[in-house]
Amino acid sequence: MKNVYYLIIALPIFLASCGGAEEEAIPATVEGKQELLKAKRGELRELSKEVEALEQAIFTQNPKLAPKGTLVAAQAISTSSFEDFANVQATVVASETAMATPEIPGRIVSMRFEEGDPIRRGQLVATIDVESVSTQRAELETAGELAKTVYERQQRLWDQKIGSELQFLQAKNNFDRIQQQLKSIDVQAAKKNVYAPISGTVDRIMMRQGEAAMPGAPILSILNTNDLDVVADASEDLLTKIKQGQTVRIKVPNAAVEFEAPVTRIGKTVDPANRTFEVEVKVPAKYRNQLKANLLAEVEILNFEAADIIVVSQDRIQQEIDGRRYVFVVSEEDGETIARKKYIETGESYNNNAIITSGLIVGDRIITDGSRGLTDGQKISLG
Repeated sequence: MKNVYYLIIALPIFLASCGGAEEEAIPATVEGKQELLKAKRGELRELSKEVEALEQAIFTQNPKLAPKGTLVAAQAISTSSFEDFANVQATVVASETAMATPEIPGRIVSMRFEEGDPIRRGQLVATIDVESVSTQRAELETAGELAKTVYERQQRLWDQKIGSELQFLQAKNNFDRIQQQLKSIDVQAAKKNVYAPISGTVDRIMMRQGEAAMPGAPILSILNTNDLDVVADASEDLLTKIKQGQTVRIKVPNAAVEFEAPVTRIGKTVDPANRTFEVEVKVPAKYRNQLKANLLAEVEILNFEAADIIVVSQDRIQQEIDGRRYVFVVSEEDGETIARKKYIETGESYNNNAIITSGLIVGDRIITDGSRGLTDGQKISLG
């Protein structure tokens, strides 16, 4: 190989030295210099052809002296399947939540729960002060005793045909009315205790001992963490892509949890504000202890799938300045292995892979390593 290089270098030096023996006069005018330059360039082209021919003759006679092409790796193209998934943001939520609320107004005289405490359905949450109710009952009891006495006397007189029927009926009605009021007071007094509507975990404390409670105002909220769901807001574009019972993949990054589960519910309405609908997935029992309510999650929903198509890694795809995309393939031409640029068109892409819709056929050998920096027609060697 060194002999070839010496020959290539020696020829111009030899010619230059020969020319030096008899220097050629350089014309004084610009036009003359341009004509001389044109002639010299023609001589250089002819000399380059002679050098190339001499090189080829040497390489043919001794192939070991021929330079090797750029080392690359290639792989034959075949068809495969392709799947494209849409990642939808979601939240882990407790499937059942409830509020413990009082039914009567009053001051909270007892409430000892804290956030995170376990709680059972029917367990006493708080006790409301019913002093005003007790006072009202005492007053009604006094009035009831008087009404009873009047009623009994009027009844004895009526039995003896003394007095009017109207007086008797009024006394009886007054006594009955007070008895009903006493029953109503007793019902109100029984509502002094606030009980847990479900079992679960205390999520948030809204009121504490000593504060004034009002009917319907929650004292604390309860989450049933024994049953968790993942709820996602999916774009309406996915409405036809997902079905109830379809298996999806759930990722909860902060808990390092991944699992597959079927869709248990699809929302019946589309939110007009953000054009999304709800997709709900029930968390399998074995993952519930690893998750907490309100954790962020991702739901992978199958958006597109195809079979028997050409799929290429996007690392192999390059792009021209004008936006056209291309890959390099291996071509055998005139006994040499060279790189050929093939322009392609791509379709769906996912996970760094893209569908090739045109430009490649099964059996093409795509250059997988060493394609960066290649030029069309460049000689290569397969590694």
